[in-house]
Amino acid sequence: MYLIWVGIVRHATNVRYTARMEPAPGTLDLWWKSLLQRFLKEFLELVAPDLHAQIDWSREVEFIDKELLPPSPRGRARRMFVDCLFKVRLHSGETPLLLIHIEVQAQREPLFAKRMFRYFARLFLEYDAPILSFALLVDTNRRWRPEEYRYAFGGCELRFRFRVAKLLDFDRSELEQSRNPVALLLLAFLKARETAGSPDLRFEARKQLAFLARERGYNEELLAQLDELLEGIMALPEFLEKEFERALEEYKRQKQVPFISAAERIGLRRGLVEGYTEGYAKGRAEGFAEGRAEGFAEGRAEALREVIIRALTKRFGEKGARLTPLVQQVESPDLLWQIYEELLEQPTYEAFRQYLAERVENTKRG
Repeated sequence: MYLIWVGIVRHATNVRYTARMEPAPGTLDLWWKSLLQRFLKEFLELVAPDLHAQIDWSREVEFIDKELLPPSPRGRARRMFVDCLFKVRLHSGETPLLLIHIEVQAQREPLFAKRMFRYFARLFLEYDAPILSFALLVDTNRRWRPEEYRYAFGGCELRFRFRVAKLLDFDRSELEQSRNPVALLLLAFLKARETAGSPDLRFEARKQLAFLARERGYNEELLAQLDELLEGIMALPEFLEKEFERALEEYKRQKQVPFISAAERIGLRRGLVEGYTEGYAKGRAEGFAEGRAEGFAEGRAEALREVIIRALTKRFGEKGARLTPLVQQVESPDLLWQIYEELLEQPTYEAFRQYLAERVENTKRG
């Protein structure tokens, strides 16, 4: 691991909601941090492919939520908080562990380079391990590009360089063509800044990005994460959020692709977890009451079948409900888990019906 309805009425509505649309100070920093925590691999693949190639992504990446304490309780140095700190493992090399520190900077700061060095020094003192310092500059000043800190006095000299990526440097056409999900999120941050104070423009920009994500064929789990981040990065007033959901539904009808909103996906997964928990509790009670271990599995399977049937009806309507007899034939909780996950992945009703029929038939054959 390396340590204008269009017109005057709509305009008046926009004015009323503009202030509410903009995030509170510091909120976008949280969404940057969320992006990095969820998509570190994809982020480095896009902005630092050389570093991405050195990391063994088959090994777990550890995110460290770190407060850096002063070197001494009596020292004058204050406590510091790093934005993102990751511990990764490299493919090879004398030192297999690496710490990656990524600092997101949203405005010009004269002493930023010095602060980056202080982070490095504190981390090095604490971990005594290789550290890669990375500054992600998301400010609006094209000429501000700190990349090193220097100190020299009396024959003593220090030069500390750190890696830099600047949001304004990215080519938008390349971001639009890239299949990397982080490219879409970088576009979201750029468009969020450009549409500040204009709900209509932001609505259109976010809608285009949501459509683009679906045209890339991302699976449901990834789409859910992207929808959540897009909603946070490109916040809309409540009435436009509803229009946004309607626009996605219309997109679904035009493309003939079943669509589950982020809220629905979260709700369905929550229902699965709750059903699993309830079924386990029921099965546990039956197991103790009847003195047989099968009660556990039976209770879990019953709850899982109920959740899958509800999800089928939610996604496909009456057609989905017609698959109930097939679902009822599945007894294995593990197989029911797989069927539920497949339900969220299959693009059409017919594709899922065929999948379910095959799994049931295979089960009968043993």
